[in-house]
Amino acid sequence: MKKVLKLKFKTAEGKTSMITVRYPKQDLSSETVKSAMQKIVDAAAFEKDGVAIYAKVVGAEYYTTQTDDIFEDKAE
Repeated sequence: MKKVLKLKFKTAEGKTSMITVRYPKQDLSSETVKSAMQKIVDAAAFEKDGVAIYAKVVGAEYYTTQTDDIFEDKAE
């Protein structure tokens, strides 16, 4: 199984924007994640066409995906 952390923001235009973190630390507290996300917002370092991509913190979620192989051809 693979686990990622998805950080959800609103842009300055009110659209949803995400950052996906691969290999996140497990069991991060909401305070830790929210504080880190707020630093991204406060830095105002990311813009596209003059619009802030990460303007407001919305939420964060761990996503877990599982892959079940059906078969694998090991031709030599």
